[in-house]
Amino acid sequence: MKLALAATTALLLTACSGGLKVVESDLQHHHWNLTAIDGVAVNADIKSELEIGEHFSINGRAGCNNFFGSATLEQGVLKAEPLGVTQMACAPEAQTVETAVLNTLTKGAVVSHDNQQLELKGEQHTLTYELADWMK
Repeated sequence: MKLALAATTALLLTACSGGLKVVESDLQHHHWNLTAIDGVAVNADIKSELEIGEHFSINGRAGCNNFFGSATLEQGVLKAEPLGVTQMACAPEAQTVETAVLNTLTKGAVVSHDNQQLELKGEQHTLTYELADWMK
């Protein structure tokens, strides 16, 4: 009885202290749209999206340029390096979004995930994505 109580207490403490650990399969084969940076809504005219595919390939649009590469997820930290990026000139507001996205992905970010929302908390920025799968 004491062993069962101790196991249940440990499980509850783990769940309350940050939830269940995010694993690769939680993130793969989904399409995410960026909705906020540091809690501030992203202008709806700026398209920034993220997809993580088979073998943890990563691609999307940062702000006005497309990116692609591969990512890793180690101890809850998502990191995509190196990334290939197209080189179109961006409007200033889109460039701000693009810089935040690319820096967060390449430097690494702690991942939080709840089926409909993905949060990437990096050194400088927190990116909030909403699930927008092509097929539901």
